[in-house]
Amino acid sequence: MPEVQEGRLTFRFPEDWQLAKYDDSNWHRQQMKSRPKGVDILAHDGGPTHWWIEVKDCEGYEPENRPRFSGTEPAEVTQAREWVDQQGLKPSVQVARRKPFIVDEVEEKLRDTLAAITIAQRKAAPELADFYVVQAQSPALRVVLLLTWNHRDFKRLASRLQTRLERALAPYGIRGFVVNEQNPGDAGLHCQVTRGEA
Repeated sequence: MPEVQEGRLTFRFPEDWQLAKYDDSNWHRQQMKSRPKGVDILAHDGGPTHWWIEVKDCEGYEPENRPRFSGTEPAEVTQAREWVDQQGLKPSVQVARRKPFIVDEVEEKLRDTLAAITIAQRKAAPELADFYVVQAQSPALRVVLLLTWNHRDFKRLASRLQTRLERALAPYGIRGFVVNEQNPGDAGLHCQVTRGEA
C-alpha cells in the first residue's frame, strides 16, 4: 500500500496510486534549490485527475494558527504600515504578515509547483514523470488543503475557506477542496490518514 508521511500524519493509498512527497523531492531541493514553494504531496490513480495536497496540521495549535485563517490583515500590520508611511520609509520598507492568509499560501504553492513541474517536464526529469500536467490529454487538477483542526469548529472554518479557495483557483481552472483527516474522500482522495505520536 503506497504511503507518504507529512509531519505526524501518514497517508495510505490503494495499490494503484502514484505518490510523490514533492517538497522533499530531489528535483525541488536540488534542481530548484527549494526557492519556489511547493505543495506537500502529488498523487494520482492513473486516471484523468491529479491531486495536489497541502497539509496544515494545526490540531492542538489552533490559537496560534487562527490568524492564518482570516483574509483580513491583523490590526498590528495595518498600524505598522501606517507608521512606516508616516516615517517616509515606504519606498524602502515593506510590512507584511508573518504568516500569510492560508488561501494565499496555497495559491502561491500551486503556482510555484505548476512552474516547477513544467520545467521538470521540459527537462525530462524522470523523478516527476508520473506527475507531468502539460500533455495532449492534460489531467484535471484538484488542489486539496488537508487541515487538521478542532472537530467542533472544522465545518464552519472549512466552509468559509472552501469558498475563498474556489474563488482563488477559478482563474486556473482548478478545483479546490478543504478537508480534514476524517473526510479526504470528499475531494476524491481514496486514502486513509492516521496520526503518529509526536
